[in-house]
Amino acid sequence: LFLNNDWKDEYGGHLELWNRNLTMCQERVLPILNRIVIFSSTDFSYHGHPHPINAPGRARRSLAMYYYTEKTENNECIHNDCFRPHSTLWQDPECKCPGTSAACNETSRS
Repeated sequence: LFLNNDWKDEYGGHLELWNRNLTMCQERVLPILNRIVIFSSTDFSYHGHPHPINAPGRARRSLAMYYYTEKTENNECIHNDCFRPHSTLWQDPECKCPGTSAACNETSRS
């Protein structure tokens, strides 16, 4: 849930949702007041706001909640191993979301 009143597009801070192989940014979400984003969190649900925020004197505020299940499907885990503990799986895609610098070109979206 985003808690940013009067947040402008030029401030940045968009939540980016990427495909499983990090070749395409599938969605950019502006973090405006009362907007909520709900998605399944797996080892492959790459998301975040990787670009610096340009909002002088402001902070990007949000509330995140996670619900855990007792069992995870193997296809939602790296190497089908859901029992290997890990922390955040940081990834740095070679390209950026459309509308940002270094956007993916059409050949990299396969």
